Amino acid sequence: MAHAHPHPHPHPPAGMPGPGPGGPPGGIPVNPALLTLLDSLPHKDVPFALQTIKLPTPPNVPPQQGIVVTCPEHGQSSCEECNVDFNALNYMHQFLRSAPPEAIPPPPTVQPPPQRAEMIKNLKEQGNTAFKSQQFPNAIQAYSKSADMALSRPPWELAALSRDETAIALCNRSAAFAFVNAWANALADAEAVVILKRPWTKGHFRKARALVGLERFEDAKQALIDGLQYEPNDKELNNFLNEIEEKLRQAESED
Repeated sequence: MAHAHPHPHPHPPAGMPGPGPGGPPGGIPVNPALLTLLDSLPHKDVPFALQTIKLPTPPNVPPQQGIVVTCPEHGQSSCEECNVDFNALNYMHQFLRSAPPEAIPPPPTVQPPPQRAEMIKNLKEQGNTAFKSQQFPNAIQAYSKSADMALSRPPWELAALSRDETAIALCNRSAAFAFVNAWANALADAEAVVILKRPWTKGHFRKARALVGLERFEDAKQALIDGLQYEPNDKELNNFLNEIEEKLRQAESED
């Protein structure tokens, strides 16, 4: 039985293997219950033919050929007489053939390739090594590359994965900016970390550290209080809060 859908489009000719067992390599098995449901929907089988044509290519690229779907009687991809229009189908076919692998969503059961995660991790570790050696410009550069790679994950991959990777890279970069007294940059990164991963106290600490560098002590105090809402017993936040409150008390006494 041909696959049924609520809109007309061509189906493979009889005998042509489809996805799943007996189909092309990498085919996805069709859920029998889903196939039964699709076959129960009203549909219309549309006759079609496959035609090989020359594809338009830039001057320095060798000629290439492609296959398009046409009406069998007139060989047209859009034919008023046959009442068919395969232009959208042909366009999608050519796009999928020419698109890079990362532009095509994989099946939902396929895990993201590990190469990107490894590169993000390696760049972060390069930044950490440079940071420990006090080579802060190199650390900033490595953290920036790590964040850029995390943000460039395809949209169909888990957003939480990209969010965590980006938050870690920006948090580390904020610390590196602080060591070169680039307080505005350090604050921008820290605020982004808080937005990406609000319960993570490290982002609130980095934000308060940058605000102190900008001599905005009241704002720094509030940043720490915001972080303590998630981890009231966080030692790092509490110690820093005590330091800031002491500075504020000293400033008041001097006035």
